[in-house]
This record gives sequence, structure tokens and C-alpha cells, in this order.
Amino acid sequence: MDDRSLRTRARRAGLATSWRDTGGTLHRVGVDSLRSLLRVLEGGPAIRAGLPPMVVGQAGIRTPLTLASRADHPSFHLECEDGTIVTGRATRARDGHLTLPPVHQVGYHVLDIGGVRAVLAIAPSCCHTVAEAMQDGRAWGLAAQIYGLHAPHDGGIGHFGALADLATQAAAVGADALAISPVHAMFAARPTQYSPYSPSSRLFLNVLLADMRCWFRAHEIGQVQRRLRIAPSALLALENAPLIDWPHAAALRMQMLRGLYDDCIRAAPPAEMMAFVAAQGRALHCHAVFEALHAHQLGRGPRGGNWRMWPTAIRNPDSPEVARFADERQNEVGFHLFLQWLAARSLDRADKAAGKAGMKIGLIADLAIGTDPAGSQCWTNQDDFLIGASVGAPPDPLGPLGQNWGLTTFSPAGLHAHGYRAFIDTLRAAMARQGGADARGADAQRGGGVRIDHVMGLERLWIIPDGASATDGAYLSFPRQDLMRLVALESRRHGSVVIGEDLGTVSPGFRGQAARRAIMGMNVLWFERGPDGAFLPPDKWGRNAVAMTTTHDLPTVAGWWQGRDIGWRKTLRQLPKGTKAEDALAARDHDRAALWDALRAPQGAPSDAPVPPPTPDGAALVADAAVGFVGATASPLAILPLEDVLGLPEQPNLPGTISGHPNWQRRYPAGRDLLAQPDAARRLALLRDARRTPSTP
Repeated sequence: MDDRSLRTRARRAGLATSWRDTGGTLHRVGVDSLRSLLRVLEGGPAIRAGLPPMVVGQAGIRTPLTLASRADHPSFHLECEDGTIVTGRATRARDGHLTLPPVHQVGYHVLDIGGVRAVLAIAPSCCHTVAEAMQDGRAWGLAAQIYGLHAPHDGGIGHFGALADLATQAAAVGADALAISPVHAMFAARPTQYSPYSPSSRLFLNVLLADMRCWFRAHEIGQVQRRLRIAPSALLALENAPLIDWPHAAALRMQMLRGLYDDCIRAAPPAEMMAFVAAQGRALHCHAVFEALHAHQLGRGPRGGNWRMWPTAIRNPDSPEVARFADERQNEVGFHLFLQWLAARSLDRADKAAGKAGMKIGLIADLAIGTDPAGSQCWTNQDDFLIGASVGAPPDPLGPLGQNWGLTTFSPAGLHAHGYRAFIDTLRAAMARQGGADARGADAQRGGGVRIDHVMGLERLWIIPDGASATDGAYLSFPRQDLMRLVALESRRHGSVVIGEDLGTVSPGFRGQAARRAIMGMNVLWFERGPDGAFLPPDKWGRNAVAMTTTHDLPTVAGWWQGRDIGWRKTLRQLPKGTKAEDALAARDHDRAALWDALRAPQGAPSDAPVPPPTPDGAALVADAAVGFVGATASPLAILPLEDVLGLPEQPNLPGTISGHPNWQRRYPAGRDLLAQPDAARRLALLRDARRTPSTP
């Protein structure tokens, strides 16, 4: 196939054959990359001709709904969710496709036209909004890394019980939301993989975050601990460590959970657990079987960590060999079912604690951009994912070699062939996650919210063939209009506000489309600058975005002021190419002065107030000012990371690093009354007061 034909074929498959970098330079995708990516894309499920399994429309639009169908008998029968029946005849458009008259009832309806059935998903115009959740006033909340929280006898890893405690504290001082780190299911047999953004499945929970005390009594836990001869001193050492020892702490927690299962659950599982398992159906069963298989195969060698290298017979979750394995190891499968139930029950308690304490929004879940291709979700529904390619980012000044995140994403052909099944299931798991075990129903009104990581993935993603470098990728397009409409539909059904992480390169028009559907962006202090580099005043920040001092991937206020991020980049030799540490520090001096100029005006500081020094004391002053500054914005929701509440200098994650920096290992200071500490209480009062003050129009 010649170059021109190859590029035409690639474009038809949704691949961009060229792309522009952040400097505006046009790059052409190499033919080898296009061939490799086409093999992945064309190896997916076949797209059936005619009416697809799901047609997505929007209520309130006068234009007819176009169907990719040329049925000879255009009579249609529409059964709406509420039981209403609508019949009629479709109209044939000039291109031969049929069109339906506008449908104004929101929901998932069953359409029959010409004897072919499909689901007709009719979305509302926009997502559930912060204004609707609040009814009056501007909201504010906190953000926390769950694993970093402390609870009595936690064994070195924070859990949902600690989250419930933090939610109660936060609500007591006026917070209406609590954004949390991803809680997706990881690999129970591989505790060295603990980045919350590299999950095995986004449909289920990280069982290491389960709180044993949400079901078991203290004496039961103590009996198991003694039977297993787990020394209290070993647990105490892990709890007091400033960094999480994931392999050791995870092993002890799993040992305790297995002991509780064996002693208290296995012989007679409680009715609540069995009802939960039944409600989750095939998806949970497959996940539990995968966990058991994954542990078994890992025990036979390192190749067992990837199901694509397993014996052929067990690569298919529906094979007789997998069924036989599950039957022979019912106790092992039952253990993983138990873990998911306990985790869901624990998270449900945290969600209810937030609501009971008075939060009007509640927990905001974090939906990772992709899933590990070696994980449970891909094994269970292989047609739904791009097995053979990973997602990342093209080269840019901060990453001249590009980024490969080692995750895969949805297959556009799979989405089309299966009626957006995988996307809707993943959305529901995230939006219902605030409610845990009993919130998976289609109409579960739980409140809360979801942050969609790298929300630009609703439109396009940079995909890379397996074995290739990140520079050898290309942009793959996704059906943005359909996906955004489905986000709005699920948001309304769950009463869930939606935040889209839109930092980085964003295509023209994307933010406008998101704003029309009330998908909020993110305004982060470090990036809110004008063309001249000056920091924008609060009244100039965008209104369809959440205001934040920082994120988990960026320096804390104290860390930025003291140049901790530059120090780490220097130590790890990760400064941008051609940049010396001295130059970076000099630029930071300039930026400190610019930030202080912006911060002091709303705070009423004298115009000649000196720039605070880059010391811990100076950083504390700046953190106070930054909190009030962000709170004064017109954004409907302001979120303050717990790191900035406490004035901590270190950030949870340093992007682009695998070793050298303790990513996802930092713990917050110990203490049950974290928000009552003087510095924290002062900053929360500043934020609360700033949100009460009417914003400048």
C-alpha cells in the first residue's frame, strides 16, 4: 500500500496523520506508526452496517434525530423508560438515512425500526451543576490523598474510615465537597503497583482502602492479629513512618483481611454481602476470578503478571478452563468478592458521613484516564479496549521525548459495536462510587461528583503502538458529542457534578463544548496568567472551572515558593533540555515577585510590602494569601488540597518519574483533628470568608 492510500485508510479509522506541537510546528506521523496502529484498530470488533446498538441524542433540540439506517419499512416503535409508547414513521433524508422526530424525554429508551432494535439515549442539555447542588452561595471543598490519611491502628495505609473522619471534620468547618484520589481496583497480588492512576479495573475498588472496622469488632480483629502472630510493634512502625512502605504494609493488610475472611466470613457469608455480589453480577465475578488467576499465574513466574501471556485457554474469561478454575478455587474467588464488598461498604460509610455532616456536594471521585492493559477490566471485556496500544502525550517542552503512561483506553470500534457499554459502565462506577455498595442502579441519586482525568480524551487521545516510543504515536479521535452527552445523562441520573482535568494541550473549541454541557474545567493558580506572564486577578479567572491552588501533579504553594520542585528536578536530572538549575531558580525569583504582586492586592497588603523570603516562614505567609486569593475567584467551586491547608512543601507525585521521588507514598501528619491545627484552621477560615464575599462581576 502506498503512502497516500495508507494515510487515507488511517484517517478513516480516526487517526490524525499529522499534528501540531505547542509551538505550532506541524509534524507528520510516520508510516510505520500508522501501520502498527491500524493493526490494533482494525483488529477490534466489526462495526455492523445500519442501525448501531445505541443512538445518542439530546432533549430540547428541534432538529430531527438521524439514524444510520436505510430500513425499507421506516415505521418505528419507541418504548420509553417510564413505559410510554411512541409510534410513527421515520423520514428519509437526502442521503438515504432515516430521521426520527425530536425526542424530548431524557433517558435510555428502546427503539424498534424496521425490525431492528437499538437503545435510544436522550441526554439533557447539561450536567448537574454546582449551583443546583448548593442552591445559594459559592462552594468550597478540600482534596485529599486517601492513602496518606491516618487512622488508629491503620497499619501504615490510610483507608475509607479515615476518609469518613476527614469528611466529618471538613463539613464541620463549612466544606461542601471533598475531592479524593482514585479508588480504582489495583492488583492484589502485585502491591508494588500502587499509582492510583494505573488501575486493573475502573469498575471496582482498591481493597487496600477497605476499613475493617466498618464490619468487624475490635476483639475479632485482635484475635486474628494474635492468631497470625502479627506483632503490634510491626504495625506501629509502619504507621509512624513518613512514607508508605507499600509492599510490606499491603502484605500485612491483606494477611489481616484474609484472616478475617477465614475466621468470620467464609463459612457463612452475611446476607448483605451476598446481595451485593448478586447485584454486581458477571462483572464482579470476573474481577474476582481474575484476581485469583492473576495470583496463581504470578506464582508460576513473572510472565504471569500479564494475562496476554497466560496459557491460551485462560485468556478468555468465558472459557471452560476459567470456569473450572473458579469452581476448584471457590474460597479464593470468594475472598476477592468479600474484599470488594468490604471496600464498598467502607466507602459508603464515608459518603454517608459527608452527607450527614452537612456537605451539599459530598465526595468527588477521580476517574483515571485509562486502565492497565494487563488488568481485570481489559481481560473481562477485551473487545472494548485498544489491546496493543497505550495512551500518553506527544513531545512538548517539558517532555521532549513524549509520555507513555502504560495504560490503554476504549476502542472506538468497541464503543460503537457494544452501544457505549464500557464507557457508560465506567462512568456509572465513578459517579456511583461516592455511594459505594448500594449505588450502582441506573437511577441512583447520590450527589457528589467526578473529576475526569485528561478530559480531552472525550475528543482525542495520543496513542502509541506497543513497543514503540512515545514520539511514534498519533492522535485518535473519539465521538466527542456522543460521549459528552452520555456524561451529561449519567451526571443528571446520579446528581453528580463533573470536573474535567483540562490542563495541557487542548484543541480549539473543546472548552466551549464542555462549558455548554456544564463540564467544569480546572483553573490552577500557577497557570492563571495573562499574555505578559502576570498572574491574573481573581475576577479574571474563568467561571466554568474549579479554582485550585495546585494539584497532586504540581508543587504545593509552600514547595513552589521554596523551589522544592526545581530541587527535585535538578537531583533527578529532569530539568527541561538546555535549562540549568541556576536559570530555573532565577526564573522562579521573578515569578515569586509576580505572584506576590497579584496576591497582595486582594489581601490589602501595602504596595511596598516586601516579597516574603523563600523560607518555610515566608512560604507560610504566601500560602495564607494564596488561599484567600483562590477563594475570591468567581469559580462556582474552589478546592484546596490538604497539602496547602497544612502548608506542606512536598507534592504527592512528580510526573515523569518512576523512581527517585516517593510518588504516592507520602502520609499527612498524624492526628485525628488535622483541620483544627492552628495553621490549618487559619487557612480554612480565610477560604471560608473569601467564598462568602460576593465575587466581582
